[in-house]
Amino acid sequence: MKKYLMTWYGVTDFRASLGLEQTSGPVLRALLAEDYTDVVLLGFTRHDRSENQTAWFQQRKEGIDGFEPAVTSDFIDLFSNSVAAHNYFTDWLKTQLRDANKKVDLHFHSVGLKHLNDTEGIYDAATQTLHAVATSEGEKLVTLYLSPGTPVMAFVWAFAALRHPNLKKRLIASSQPGKPPERIALPSEWLEWHGRQVGTTNLESNQYDVIFHMFGEQRLPNLLGVVQFSSKKHIFLTSSQFPAAVMKQFLGDAEYGEIAINPYDPSDVRSKILDSIAKLPVDMKIGFNLTGGTKLMYAGALAACRNVNATPFYFDSRNSRVLYLNDFKSIPTKLISSVETFIQLNGNNLVVSTAGHWDEVAGSKSVDRIALTKLLWDVRYKISKMYDKLSSYSTRRNAFELHHRDIYIKHCKNGGSTITIGKKHFEFENWPDFARYLVGGWFEEYVYLSLLPLVESGLIKDMRIGLKVSLKEDAVTQQAQNQISQPNKFAGEYQELDVVLTDGRRLYIIECKAGAVNSENVMKIQNVVRLFGGGEGRAAIASCFPPNNNVVKKKINDSKNLRLVAGDQLANFLQKRIRSGEWHK
Repeated sequence: MKKYLMTWYGVTDFRASLGLEQTSGPVLRALLAEDYTDVVLLGFTRHDRSENQTAWFQQRKEGIDGFEPAVTSDFIDLFSNSVAAHNYFTDWLKTQLRDANKKVDLHFHSVGLKHLNDTEGIYDAATQTLHAVATSEGEKLVTLYLSPGTPVMAFVWAFAALRHPNLKKRLIASSQPGKPPERIALPSEWLEWHGRQVGTTNLESNQYDVIFHMFGEQRLPNLLGVVQFSSKKHIFLTSSQFPAAVMKQFLGDAEYGEIAINPYDPSDVRSKILDSIAKLPVDMKIGFNLTGGTKLMYAGALAACRNVNATPFYFDSRNSRVLYLNDFKSIPTKLISSVETFIQLNGNNLVVSTAGHWDEVAGSKSVDRIALTKLLWDVRYKISKMYDKLSSYSTRRNAFELHHRDIYIKHCKNGGSTITIGKKHFEFENWPDFARYLVGGWFEEYVYLSLLPLVESGLIKDMRIGLKVSLKEDAVTQQAQNQISQPNKFAGEYQELDVVLTDGRRLYIIECKAGAVNSENVMKIQNVVRLFGGGEGRAAIASCFPPNNNVVKKKINDSKNLRLVAGDQLANFLQKRIRSGEWHK
């Protein structure tokens, strides 16, 4: 029978191989304490340390022979989790085993992770290597060693073990440095819960009878739970501060329910969920969306979930995946196809009064207008000198003539407009808002047009220009006045968004500034994106001219959800940030 030891190796093992520890390190100590035929060793490799730099490693290693703490610490920081360190450690381990007359086949696996506690990556590596061993020929005993590596690595080994109920296996851990590892057992509650879960994980994972959602300040996780899964009923855990009635509009034919809980009392959360489940028919498939709400709501809901053998899941917004917390499997998050959905979700009693579709913009299909828009970017410094005079005409539709350097503008009362820029001349028969366009509307259209290739490529799922949000007229007041409720009647415009778009995961709002950027602009767009986009919303100020004011620059740099981008760089900026998910890099 083959005897496998499966383990990560960590910094303590690396330090032991360099002679910087008073013990032989957890991995070697376990291999010397018992006879194994094979050891499967996993090592985290940082992406920036994936090249084999053995010569440099050996050169720097010679400098730590004096055991100067600062020097050794710098060496460990520089080479841990690198290919050079892996090679050195495995060679050292083989030598130590050979000198101890231990015949062990060593199988090393380099594991690239997003970061040290990348749970999904750790789980994938653990389950793949364990599956390979479990499906290999012959009788075998597998020992999973929990001590080396991070606590997350140890925790994941325990969960990976539960996925192979028929494999002969055991778990060991080192409780005291210098002493052999001891055998440990998983809590019986885990074993019982996982045993029940095994029967449910192969069912249709997107079909539920009931889903419990934790409703809090951030509403997007609840919307994702409704969009991602099909359920006959959705029950929202609510508090007096955060009522969930806004979710009714997204449920379709599904039934709505809510439970008022104390968000800071996990026992109250647990008991009220279990009381609700007790009233449901037996054998229902139940899901728990544990993404929103407080941490104490999470604790109470997870306890109830385990008690009734339900399926818990969590929305990882950073990576756009749904993570099942019973077995750590994950699937992509479904996309939200319309910017209006975000506004419906986060706008309290606010509705879209002007949809902002490009085809609805008067004259948007004019080839000359598009050509003029692009040309104005090239002469933005010149046209900006005319903004003050143009502004005086933008709210009135009077005839006017303006001239600055090689730019000549004429607008007639009947809407006829002409503009000459250098040798290029444009004429338009009916353009009443020509002055408003020239004073800044052109730049909004320039930004929109520059982003169209991202829509065509599918990176942007929906984009609008000049979308308006208004206050919905109070139907109760209308009834009191014996008026007929009109669904398209609005009590007043609340906000106009220059350019707004979504990649299906979050809302992006672009504030277009054809002139100077000031502190008021910064504060305004920060508030607007928080209101309509929630915690995951992102905003950018697209500018014609970089601000000179240091206060404005600092306010933008200090913002977590706002960036300043030059107009002609916006498409490239968004493409990189949407694909990477990193807004600040």
